[in-house]
Amino acid sequence: MVWQLMFPEGGIVAGLKRYPAVRTASLFCLDAATGREIRDGFVLGGGELDMPVGEGWMIGLETTHGNLIYCHSFQQGSPEHQGIWAIDLAAGSVVWSRPEAVFAANLGTALLVYRTRLFAGFPEREYWLIDPLNGEVLEALGVGHERPNQLRMSAESEESRQGIVLPEPRMSDAGPVEFIGSGQVQAEGLHVPADQPGMWSSMVRVELAGERVYEGVMASASPSPRFNNFLIKGSTLYYIKENEELIGVVLS
Repeated sequence: MVWQLMFPEGGIVAGLKRYPAVRTASLFCLDAATGREIRDGFVLGGGELDMPVGEGWMIGLETTHGNLIYCHSFQQGSPEHQGIWAIDLAAGSVVWSRPEAVFAANLGTALLVYRTRLFAGFPEREYWLIDPLNGEVLEALGVGHERPNQLRMSAESEESRQGIVLPEPRMSDAGPVEFIGSGQVQAEGLHVPADQPGMWSSMVRVELAGERVYEGVMASASPSPRFNNFLIKGSTLYYIKENEELIGVVLS
């Protein structure tokens, strides 16, 4: 399953693939202009024995900076994130890692992170600003929450930082609809009951200056509508077909 996408600099598309049947995950990246595979099957390892992070399954994408992407694992038995790994995916290398830290915000010139420690038997968060290029501590902020909260609130959204446009939900007589308007481009995600009882069909349609120029199937028969399955980055619309195929549609 194509699980997550991110867009680091350098004209590449990076993503996370998950294989539920065998509980493994790996990273890939493609040339954004051609779809050419640059890296595939990159497994995030960690430690002296190079054991896969998150048991090779429990990982996710956090943010980007320059040509780097940042991955996380999860706290044991919890949906809370744990650890930061900075990866140059095109080169196939881990640039730095901080397994003890938890990502809080991307501030552009620094990453706001924290670690949880016990004080008098109670957990508290200790915050730092770290260099996104090497993971070194730029400033220790201590355990106070006021400045970290201000920094977090000031952080630019991932959509804005990476230059992507996500769909917004709308309602129609036919069923739930997702919509993106970007200049002369209008893209819709349509979700209607499939022929099979209890299943849904999801499609994406693109209009350019009022003329339909593309239509594709995101899912022919799914237990639920495939929401948030497409986006626009620059002049390309990306969508995931039947969970497994990433398709890029050039809009100009």
